[in-house]
Formats: sequence, C-alpha cells, structure tokens
Amino acid sequence: MVSDLPESPILEQERLAIELLARETHTTIARVQEVFLEEYRKLAEGAHIKSFLPVLTGNHVRNILTGRNAGGDAASHHPLAHHGTVRPR
Repeated sequence: MVSDLPESPILEQERLAIELLARETHTTIARVQEVFLEEYRKLAEGAHIKSFLPVLTGNHVRNILTGRNAGGDAASHHPLAHHGTVRPR
C-alpha cells in the first residue's frame, strides 16, 4: 500500500500530477508512482533547490513512459541516458 511507504508524502502531494501522467502515457498509476519515486530519488541526491523536484521529476517520468509506450527503448529516451555527451556551457 502506498501510504505504508516512507515516500508516501511526496506521492500524496503529487497525486494529481501522477494521475495525469498515468492518463497521458496510458500507464497504470502504480507504474507511474514507481518511476516517479525512482526519478525523484535520483534528482534529489544532488539537488540544491528541492522545490523544483516535483516538476523536474514529472518531466523525466513523462519522457521515460512516453518512450516506453511509443515502442522505443525507455533507457535511450531517458534524459540522463547520454549524460556523458552533454557539454557544459
């Protein structure tokens, strides 16, 4: 059950966004929650400004799930998949 998870506050806060992502990507809410938590943890590790995490996480989740549902390899659509090729400005 979601409320039993230590991350349940973020899932509750972002419930509407998660439901919207599930509808947009034709994915179960449980799967969106799983991906959301995974991406949130990754982004939170080095984040200096935590207030933007839900928005950034939602964008990452949308990219991942859209890539998966489009028949592509989700890993290749992940925004961080090619992080070694990003050049600093």
